[in-house]
Amino acid sequence: MLPVQGHPSTTVPLVHRSTVRILERLTYAQNLALEEETPLFAADLDFAWQYGGPITRAFLETLRADRGQGVIVDSSLVWLVPGIAHGFESGGMRPRGPLRFVHEPFPAAATGVRADANRNFEAVHRLCVLGLPCTPEVAEGDFAFSTAEEAEAFWLPPESIEARQSEIEHRLSAGSLVLKPIPLGTVVELGWGALRRVRPATSSGFQFVLRATLGDRRPPVNGRRNLSIL
Repeated sequence: MLPVQGHPSTTVPLVHRSTVRILERLTYAQNLALEEETPLFAADLDFAWQYGGPITRAFLETLRADRGQGVIVDSSLVWLVPGIAHGFESGGMRPRGPLRFVHEPFPAAATGVRADANRNFEAVHRLCVLGLPCTPEVAEGDFAFSTAEEAEAFWLPPESIEARQSEIEHRLSAGSLVLKPIPLGTVVELGWGALRRVRPATSSGFQFVLRATLGDRRPPVNGRRNLSIL
């Protein structure tokens, strides 16, 4: 699935499916250490290839992406201890706080560049998690709303995501949604509206998350992140 070309829509869909697509195992030399990689912030392909490291380059080789698609690469390397979650795929939620389902990069952002990123329906995310097996889980299933206002309130709440969280938990209990953990060491594809929740670690160790967004409208920053110990 590639980003849709042409004039982007700004209307939240009334019917949408939250899902994850499994693409391929990430192949790289197993003697390579995760902690030798350089985590990246909003990097373009050239910067990511030059500075990310050999595992990052193996990930980039799976993209087969046209440079004209606007590809932005982000990655995060953390040392986790039991009970703590890697917050990279949690929309910025605190790793020690309640774990919620999110799909948008910036939950509750209503204006500016962050709100635009939340409403980028054409964006396609390629994600791979390495290291500790506490990968995010996706709530898979179909959503249908009667009005645009209802759809907007669910998918892009302007203040709090707690009402959405309650609705997702209700649907999980009713069986209309199912939980699907993202396979470790595997490149997966997530479109707009793929609801995922990070999971806490059950042991100590490194976890490295790589994400490339195709169709990203953000300008590249070409920054480097630091290793975090959570």
